[in-house]
Amino acid sequence: MAVAQQRRLGDVLVDSGVISPLEMDEALQRQRLTGDMLGRVLVKMGLCEEQDIVEALAVQSGMERVDLTKLQIPDEILHKITPDIARFYNVVPVRERDGVLTVAMADPLNLGTLDDLRQILGQEVQGAVSNQHEVNEFIQQNYVYETDSITDTLNDLIDRVGDGELTAEELGQQDLGDIENLVALAQEPHVIKIVNLVMLEAVTKRASDIHYETFENDFRIRIRVDGVLHEAVSPPKDLALAIVSRVKVMSSMDISERRLPQDARIDLKVGEQEIDIRVATLPTLWGENIVMRLLNRAAVQLELPKLGFEEGMLKRIHRVIQQPNGIFLVTGPTGSGKTTTLYGCLDILNQVGVKLITTEDPVELQIDGIVQVQVREEVGLTFANCLRSILRQDPDIIMVGEIRDTETAEMAIQSSLTGHLVLSTVHTNSAPETITRLLDMDIEPFMITSSLTAVLAQRLVRTLCRHCREAYRPDENEMELLGLPAGWRKDPNLRFYRSKGCAACDYIGYMGRVALYELLEMDDEMAELILSRAMSHELREYARKKQGMRTLREEGLIKCLKGITSTEEILIHTDRYDT
Repeated sequence: MAVAQQRRLGDVLVDSGVISPLEMDEALQRQRLTGDMLGRVLVKMGLCEEQDIVEALAVQSGMERVDLTKLQIPDEILHKITPDIARFYNVVPVRERDGVLTVAMADPLNLGTLDDLRQILGQEVQGAVSNQHEVNEFIQQNYVYETDSITDTLNDLIDRVGDGELTAEELGQQDLGDIENLVALAQEPHVIKIVNLVMLEAVTKRASDIHYETFENDFRIRIRVDGVLHEAVSPPKDLALAIVSRVKVMSSMDISERRLPQDARIDLKVGEQEIDIRVATLPTLWGENIVMRLLNRAAVQLELPKLGFEEGMLKRIHRVIQQPNGIFLVTGPTGSGKTTTLYGCLDILNQVGVKLITTEDPVELQIDGIVQVQVREEVGLTFANCLRSILRQDPDIIMVGEIRDTETAEMAIQSSLTGHLVLSTVHTNSAPETITRLLDMDIEPFMITSSLTAVLAQRLVRTLCRHCREAYRPDENEMELLGLPAGWRKDPNLRFYRSKGCAACDYIGYMGRVALYELLEMDDEMAELILSRAMSHELREYARKKQGMRTLREEGLIKCLKGITSTEEILIHTDRYDT
């Protein structure tokens, strides 16, 4: 029996009008020279987009192409898939024949989507080729979708979980030693829906993390929005194993390993948003806990002005990072945005004539034009060892994800003294305390003064919702807690702002975050203080009086006056000594 010959990718693109025959010939000539894949050659030449290649590959494999703008889809077909499933998987049901549902897909090459839909819907599903724009437009126009509806659907689903083929209790009584049973648990339609809805709610609410927490009698799912955890839903404890197994299957983890921590990554597309997810499990007394760190590539801001830097501070930062060598340190607690700030600096420095190399744990954001290295301590690739190898790669600028120990600190200093600009982070509470921290690492004072150019300390505070914030005059007790200067206290027009809560901010009172900064720069007098091993409060006093440094608390109070944040946030994230 003769086998039908598969159409060539180039023929599909030409027949669909994406490229002309002449452009196809030019691309084939380029491919013969480079040896690269044809699709990649076409994209590099600017002749088509990646989505065009995806659609052509799907057509090449035999999938049908559909035009959603020209289809009239009956309501009974649309209702085959709920709004949350449509948005999560970027699909639209177009017809059903002989029990087979055909769905238009924004990513027709993702066969995992079809597998999930078969499990959720309990019927055969086949894909058809569409594109991201058409699918998104159709979903927005034909499905009613609100954040509240996700939460309501999620709660309703958990309330009805016992209506399926397996009750929550039965799900929890499966043979835990049987891998096939664990996989079956992870593929239960109710379990898939719960996990998908939680991720969809997290993405919609701009959450940075999802926490799955197992306790003796409870199982809790929380999401972190603007640095604060909020409870998303509390499924029955009997569902814990099934939900955890589902997340592990999605992450390609060892589903049977529940005694050791595991780490993995997931690339997810929700609507037009591409989400990078880092998944980490932790065995606890009552079962495994999972934290999923979400990174929305499109939402990441790398431009320093958009990170909260004011014009005066921007000029000082530009002056520091334009130095040919030296060390620039960014300090603050975990989750204060240090790495994002360094990425913003690298974005400025990323020029064709400059070689930039980073060593990170983990690599949080991939940036074109920068060589990025993932630290792997389990095989001996530590920050210090990686830095030694980087120096043999002829770099101009180096970013070290974190200076954790004396060895890394000494390597960073040696790198700066041999003509490299080094950017890194440390964990301290303020810019002056960073100097003390380096001295505590047994770094000689003269090494610090000869290599360090500046230290930037930062914090992230929530910004007030502009729709519902309200002005008020603080009372004497609040003024005392804030440590306000006498001149501020006597001002009858003094007004701060506080959160109230409305529908726009989900009744939280805050929406988004902004950074507070303090910058300490190295100069001759600062160097003299360090050489004499001055205390951190002496360094702070000099920086304030002679360099004009505004402390984190002072920076926060100014943002309170402008209505950007609240005094509550300032009290939580800054120390009183800063005033």
